[in-house]
Amino acid sequence: MPMEQQPSSGGSLNQYFDQACQAHADGRFDEALQGYLALLDLVPASALLHYNLGLVYYELTRYSDSLRAFAVADSLTPGDVDTLFNLALCHGKSGDRLSAITFYEQVLALCADHVDSLYNLGGCYQHLHQDDRASDYYRRVLALAPDYLSALNNLAYLHHRAGEVDEAIALYARVLELKPEDESVRYLLAALMGLPLEQAPDEYVRGFFDAYAGDFERSLVEDLGYDNPSRLYESLCHAEANGALAYAHGLDLGCGTGLSGQAFKSRIEVLDGVDLSAAMLRQAAEKNCYHSLCLDSIDHFLHNTSESYDFFLATDVFIYVGALEDIFTMAHDHARPGALFCFSTESLADEGFRLLPTGRFAYSSGYIHTLADSTGWKVLSEEPTRLRRERDDWIAGELWILQWEGSSSV
Repeated sequence: MPMEQQPSSGGSLNQYFDQACQAHADGRFDEALQGYLALLDLVPASALLHYNLGLVYYELTRYSDSLRAFAVADSLTPGDVDTLFNLALCHGKSGDRLSAITFYEQVLALCADHVDSLYNLGGCYQHLHQDDRASDYYRRVLALAPDYLSALNNLAYLHHRAGEVDEAIALYARVLELKPEDESVRYLLAALMGLPLEQAPDEYVRGFFDAYAGDFERSLVEDLGYDNPSRLYESLCHAEANGALAYAHGLDLGCGTGLSGQAFKSRIEVLDGVDLSAAMLRQAAEKNCYHSLCLDSIDHFLHNTSESYDFFLATDVFIYVGALEDIFTMAHDHARPGALFCFSTESLADEGFRLLPTGRFAYSSGYIHTLADSTGWKVLSEEPTRLRRERDDWIAGELWILQWEGSSSV
């Protein structure tokens, strides 16, 4: 749409509206935005134009602008279900779950079987940690749409998190019937059924952390008492017999939102990070403690990098990995003489390592010692710790400091 030409008649209004709509449909959102705004100069009381403008702003992730546009559309045509639903969506995207709930409830007052509103209400209450109410809404969704995959998956997850194993297994199994290629659900089902697995699929790790990145730090630190990066840092300080040392080039394996980078950055001149979750990396970048960040799996990154490091960090990462021999070997291959390897593990009383019903891997002390010996690392320190709260108890774990074998002691 050539915006220097202003529409001036009823016929040209329709023409320009069609062009703006076509740009919108084609994904040319900036062009569509300019078209709708030009038309609103001439027809400011058009609910349809304000509604379409809200849709374009939403696509451009300009949620505050989208809210204003939908609010005007709602004032011009009160009680329109689609407008109310989009107002709810925008409030949710803006982080105002309580306002989103209010608008979803308005939709349901007009259309009691509006399945997407029921589902999104479940999501709002799940985000607010009101799991019982979230579960009720997911069940209402499934009563209307038994094959609604996201509702099945979320309800399974809530049962899983609550330790209601039989219910979770039944729901995950139903998801796999409908979507047999879903490796994340297959992994969680195997965990609940006690099936032995060597690795967590990248798809599961990426999806899990992308979904919860926005609330990850608050939930972990405030709700679960998490402070493992600082505990691991203290463990390092205790292990350094010759006083606090500086390290030239560090690699944060599974860096997440950068909590570990913050704890260790003062001791590492150049710190790089690698993680599977783009959403987590965006938060890590905001902390300004990394020289570079790479969206990749640990295994693939170590296989392909030509860099060498004198410091490796992996805080609460291996619980989502599984077998560690390849990582230990590759880290040693990229280690400079005297390099340190600092990490945490979840405790396992038995030998070896095991996938737990929680979907996390736990490791025995003997497994780590044996693996360190066989891959060229020396255990400098092993310290028991409390990783974080889980329901009414604390998860037991260990903090480890390893050193590149063959060098002098720290």
